Amino acid sequence: MNVTLKNRDVDRGLTLLGPFVKRGLPVKLSFAIAKTTRRLKEVIDIIIDERKKLVKKHQLTDVEGNSVVDEAGNIQFARPSEFSDDFDELMKQENTVDVHQIDYEKLTKMKDVDGKIIQPSPEELEGLLLLQMIAEPKEEKEEEEE
Repeated sequence: MNVTLKNRDVDRGLTLLGPFVKRGLPVKLSFAIAKTTRRLKEVIDIIIDERKKLVKKHQLTDVEGNSVVDEAGNIQFARPSEFSDDFDELMKQENTVDVHQIDYEKLTKMKDVDGKIIQPSPEELEGLLLLQMIAEPKEEKEEEEE
């Protein structure tokens, strides 16, 4: 299903899903998540490239054009608030991505390779929700009164 995700949600969601995908998930679930994460990693690659451009644009340089770094090796910015504003703008950008959605009820009944019920942690569920990988529950049809 095509969904619209902000860069910030893609970045955070993939980070939170990391431990979940390392589990012994059922083949069908693992494959679905892998397909989606591969598509989203393309977005992450673009975010990384754009962030590098922003760092280069806003970094403080010495007279020779070299980056100025602090004692810890962190690049210093000429105007940190401008970098922050530009980076925030980058993270607000939206992408339309084809995401495989998982039915929550089915997810909670699936078993891992060891035969244990999959119980996603709150962080893992947050990752699935940020990436809109949990399908909206279908509304039950109201029974007609006779």
